[in-house]
Amino acid sequence: MLILERVHKSFYDPGRGEVRAVDGVDICLDAGVVALVGANGAGKSTLLRLCATLLRPDSGRVVLNGLDTRSHAARVRARLGYLSTTTRLYPRFTPLELLRFVGGFFPLEPAQFDLRLKQMIERFALDEFLNQRMSGLSTGQLQRVNLARTLLPDPELLILDEPTTGLDVLAAHQVSEAIRSSARPGRLIILATHIMRDVEQLADRVLVMRQGRLVHDGPPSSLGSGERLHESIHRLLVGSGSSAGPVDAPAGAP
Repeated sequence: MLILERVHKSFYDPGRGEVRAVDGVDICLDAGVVALVGANGAGKSTLLRLCATLLRPDSGRVVLNGLDTRSHAARVRARLGYLSTTTRLYPRFTPLELLRFVGGFFPLEPAQFDLRLKQMIERFALDEFLNQRMSGLSTGQLQRVNLARTLLPDPELLILDEPTTGLDVLAAHQVSEAIRSSARPGRLIILATHIMRDVEQLADRVLVMRQGRLVHDGPPSSLGSGERLHESIHRLLVGSGSSAGPVDAPAGAP
């Protein structure tokens, strides 16, 4: 369970002055796939970085399974996997070399590591380019390696920031299917995305963010399907829609 209690985070921008990137977010997230949707600059990436312990809140708390990210940052990091929009891979490594390198940072027994490695290779279909240098792989192949790297230690919390951005249709579909197959009991996946198909087909719960605040929290069905889903989210993003529940006091929050 991930709990955010009245979380605030501001930045100073030379052109705009103080910017409230995250403005009083208060929410409780259980296991499942949660889609986070918002326009550029809405605060999505900042919120994800707060959850990943890469930023500290100005006020409020972020707690993962009873561990406060301020006082137990290292223990929280050991329980999460984070894939950002700027994650880069070592071009001289092969996928196999990278996964073995990354595995050395986690307390996995040799037999456990070998099992996880085999599972990642199979789940993300890496065997066809497992021993090729990363510099020669396509964008879609690199993103599959990235997902395998992120999931290798079997994290309780998986944070994905726009994982299909820049991918062609086939590669995006492969990554979406890999995300779907990564869901398991007890795991929370937070997926920041602008792909409505992923919102509708992958998510159990949808959060819509506008100007640092959550303006909607509910299942995808609460926003409709197909074109209606797209229109509902658009209305929320421009401020002409109403949320399914109280803003920043979503259903299921303690």
